[in-house]
Amino acid sequence: MMTMRFQDVVRWTGATSQGVDLTSPVTSITIDSRSVKPNSLFVALAGTRQHGHDFVAEVWRRGGIALVENSYTGKGGPLLRSQSPLDALDQMMRNAIDTRGIKVVGVTGSVGKTSVKELTRQILASQFVTGYSHGNYNTAIGLPLSFFEEPEEMTWFVAEMAMRQPGEIYRLTQIAPPRVAAITNIGSSHLEQLGSMERIQAAKGEILDGMPQGGVAVLNRDDPLVRELGERSRHPVRWYGTGPDVDLRIIDSVVGTTGTLIEFSDGTGAKSLNFPWLGRHQAYNAACALLIGEQVGIPVDQGIAALSQIDPVRSRIVIHRMGGVTLIEDAYNASPSSMRAGLDVLSSFSGRKIAVLGDMLELGTAELSLHQEVGLLAGKMADLVLGVGPRSRALVSAAGSHAAHKNTIQEAFEWVAETLVPGDVVLLKASRGMHFEDLIAQIKAWGGPR
Repeated sequence: MMTMRFQDVVRWTGATSQGVDLTSPVTSITIDSRSVKPNSLFVALAGTRQHGHDFVAEVWRRGGIALVENSYTGKGGPLLRSQSPLDALDQMMRNAIDTRGIKVVGVTGSVGKTSVKELTRQILASQFVTGYSHGNYNTAIGLPLSFFEEPEEMTWFVAEMAMRQPGEIYRLTQIAPPRVAAITNIGSSHLEQLGSMERIQAAKGEILDGMPQGGVAVLNRDDPLVRELGERSRHPVRWYGTGPDVDLRIIDSVVGTTGTLIEFSDGTGAKSLNFPWLGRHQAYNAACALLIGEQVGIPVDQGIAALSQIDPVRSRIVIHRMGGVTLIEDAYNASPSSMRAGLDVLSSFSGRKIAVLGDMLELGTAELSLHQEVGLLAGKMADLVLGVGPRSRALVSAAGSHAAHKNTIQEAFEWVAETLVPGDVVLLKASRGMHFEDLIAQIKAWGGPR
C-alpha cells in the first residue's frame, strides 16, 4: 500500500480529528468493516439499504479509524469528520496524485475498456512502476480504493472510467486527471439509463472534456460517434482503426484456438503481434493500448513485445476443455457488439458450435430489436442456439428452427447436459445480471458428457 499517515488525510481532505494519532500510518483504506485491521481508515458511505455509520462500532472493535459525516453522534473511538466521506476519499486520491507527481491514463468506452486497461497496464509495466484500477473498481469509490493499494514507487496509474449517468466520467477526470485519455467505442449499453446514443456519446466524451491542458486523446476512428468527438476535441488526437487516416492501422487479424495473430502498420512498416487472447476484436484493444504506450514513451515495437507476453488468464474470454467439450467462457457482461465478438470467436473453432446466450440488459426501448439482431447473427454462426431469460425469446425467434429457449439457469443447465456430445464447442455469454457464472459452475461440476 502507498505510504500515508492520518495527518496526510486531514491535510488533503480538511477533515477534523477526534481521538486520532495523526502521526500513525494508515494501514489500509476500506468501505467494508469486515476487512478493517488496526489503523485501517474505514470510509463510512451512505448505501441504499444501510449507512456506513451503522458499522463504526465494529470498526473500533477491530482497531480502525472511521471517516464519518459531520452529523455522526456516536462515541467510543477515533474519528475523522467530513461533510462528505465520499468527497473526502476522492480528494485524498487527487491530492496524492498531485503531491507525488503520479501520471494517469484514463480509459472509457461501451465495450473493451477493461481489456484496454489490462493491456495498457501490461505495456506500461514493462518500463514503469504501474498501478491500475482493480476488477470493476471503476467509479468514484473504486478508483481511490484501487489507487491506495498500489506501491509507493508507482509513477503511472491506469484508470478504467465507467458511468451510468451523465457527469460521472467528468467527476472521475477531476479525481484522476488523465495525461492520456482513450475511448474504445460508443455502443448501445446504457440506453436504458440515458435514452439515446447522443446522450451516451456526450457522457463518454466527458473524459475529453475533463482532460487537462496538454493531454492527448487516443481514439477509435472506425467508430463514427468516437470520430465525431475526436474531430471536435480541443486536445491532440492519435487515431487507430482499419482506414488509411490513422496513426496505427489494423491490417488483419486471424483467430486461432489459443490466440490471435494481428498485423499492424504505423507508417514504418508492418508489425505482427502473436497475441495470446482470442478474438478479432482484440486487434482494436491492442491497437488502443499500443498507441497509449507510445504517448508515454514506449515505442510500438516494445509495446508489441510486452503484449505478446500477457497472461491468457487476464482475458475476458477463458477456454475450458472437459469431457471432450470446449467451453468458451465469456460471461463477464454482454452487449450487442460484444455478443457479435463472442460469436466470431465461436466460429473460429472446429466442431459443432453451440451458442448459449442470455439476456442483454440496460438496452431500454431498443432491447427487442437488438436481441433480434443478435439472434439473426447467432442463427447463421452457430449450429445450435439456446436463449436464456425473458428478453432472449426475441433472440431465439430470430435465430431460427435450430434455437431453443429456457427461462432459468437450472433449465439451461439441464438442456446443456442433455444436448452436449464430445467435440462440441459452447459459447456462454450474457449480461452480468443473468448470473451465468452459476451456469458455468454447474457445467464444470457436471464435467461434460461421458
